[in-house]
Amino acid sequence: MTKPDNKLELGGVYKADWDDRPFRIIGLDDFEVFYDCLWPHDNSWTFSGNFKKKVFFYRISNSIFIKRSEKIDMLPLTDDEFNAFRPDLPMRIGRTKKIHWNEFPRIDHLTFESSLKITLDSEFLEQNLQTQKIVLAPYGRKRGMQKGSLIYSDSDFFTVAELIWKAKNIQESVNSERSNGIGIYRLGFEKQVPSYYIGENIDRAGIIKE
Repeated sequence: MTKPDNKLELGGVYKADWDDRPFRIIGLDDFEVFYDCLWPHDNSWTFSGNFKKKVFFYRISNSIFIKRSEKIDMLPLTDDEFNAFRPDLPMRIGRTKKIHWNEFPRIDHLTFESSLKITLDSEFLEQNLQTQKIVLAPYGRKRGMQKGSLIYSDSDFFTVAELIWKAKNIQESVNSERSNGIGIYRLGFEKQVPSYYIGENIDRAGIIKE
């Protein structure tokens, strides 16, 4: 994971100028912050402790969070929180303008992986997800997110080629439109399994624009 600005820390509790409630960082990189929110009526966090539920993380751009908040406390993630939030996993993977959902050659996985080596550079192909399973949600023809599918890696982790191939099969089963590039983005978790959504080169939150 890319080292973020020194002002922001995983587990840091911050006071933002747009909300009276404290925010706690549960994931971050150079572009984006995932945060939890403390509810004053019962002194509980939105996501911590709700590990058996479906959770979509709150998110905001790194630059806005830096400019409009200040650190007020530090509360390191517990082992249970780390295992559920998985801040070690990338927030986005497989972003490129060079290929598109519904324009992949109709070939098998191994031939597809070989074709990626011709189309994309080695740095792209070195990306991976260090987990054996994720929930992956496609988007429909009206751009709405569809129900996610649980997928498993063929080994101890997902290579980017394997992930794109499996995402292709899920995405193209619900939407026949050509996409504007591809990308896979972190959502949150479902019953402690990391969840991602299938998207295009630009993320749905508008945080990643290039």
